[in-house]
Amino acid sequence: MDLENDWYFDEPGYDHLTFEYVDDYVDLIDDLDVPVTFFAVGRTIERFPDVIDTLTDRLECEFHLHSYQHDTSKSYEFRTEIRDGKEAFEAHFGHEPDGYRAPQGNIEPEEFRILEEEGFRFDSSVFPSYRPGVYNNVHAPLTPYRAPGTEELLEIPIGATPGTRIPISLSYLKLLGRPFATYLEYASLPPVVVCNTHLHDIYRTDSHDRIPRLKRAIYDRNMSRSEQLLRRLLERLRSDGYEFVTMNEIYARSRTERQTP
Repeated sequence: MDLENDWYFDEPGYDHLTFEYVDDYVDLIDDLDVPVTFFAVGRTIERFPDVIDTLTDRLECEFHLHSYQHDTSKSYEFRTEIRDGKEAFEAHFGHEPDGYRAPQGNIEPEEFRILEEEGFRFDSSVFPSYRPGVYNNVHAPLTPYRAPGTEELLEIPIGATPGTRIPISLSYLKLLGRPFATYLEYASLPPVVVCNTHLHDIYRTDSHDRIPRLKRAIYDRNMSRSEQLLRRLLERLRSDGYEFVTMNEIYARSRTERQTP
């Protein structure tokens, strides 16, 4: 779960409106009986510590960093952005984040090295897919691997379908609907599947109506069925024997597998 301002809005009265549904979200996750890994924006942590505490207290979950300001234009110096995010994270949690996820999965090769230098153990930014103008990772591995240019930083990619390389995320489930959900029930998926979600994938607020019309039409797809689609995906994974764990657990197991002769 990427915990961020709704649809990237920062205007007073329109950002983080989905936090009104935190109790509903907690009930949903309790019913689904899965742990959640949150990648939280630093400013979100600073502004809504009570929401962070509610999620921490009521769910089986863990938190990592999702940049400091979620600037999708990347009009910042990366190391400064990371350090600002780490400062906000540590001020709330009392320790540095282990993992990082870049906004929109937009991470440059040289940024992996900076993450390692700043003490991160893993990154989970890479969509092994293609998004015009944002990333082209169609040749990236579908399973955890050492990030390029680093000594030990582990990249835990977002789940994607082999061959077609469609991200396994709630936003794509909504966009592609029943055909994609049915395809996922029969596709041979990777042994590690990281499912990406956002609160605004599930809950519609007034900020949604401020999205440009074309994007709004895309995001509107299957909005009323978002919980059903998520439930169907998790049931498929559970029936296939997948174990639901946090990102730190994936990291620990991947490290053990790499060190085993």
